[in-house]
Amino acid sequence: MTITFLPENRKQKYLVLLLGLLSVLGVFVVWYQFFRESSLSFSETQPEPPQPITIDFTVFQDPAFLELGTPRPPIPLPEKVGKSNPFVP
Repeated sequence: MTITFLPENRKQKYLVLLLGLLSVLGVFVVWYQFFRESSLSFSETQPEPPQPITIDFTVFQDPAFLELGTPRPPIPLPEKVGKSNPFVP
């Protein structure tokens, strides 16, 4: 009884052919992007000038804002918590 590996061999041939086509396509893309006559450059376009920033402070004079007051009183820290050395019995 002979064991044949023809289906895997055929599959491997298709994969090698696919790898070759993908490598030819990759070489073409690299050639097209890097070695063409007119390449696009980001330095050719000028950026727009920055717009002035204005801050409106009138919200702080709004009666609803002035009504808020302080957010809440500060939380007092406890005077002493636990033992000074937790490993001493």
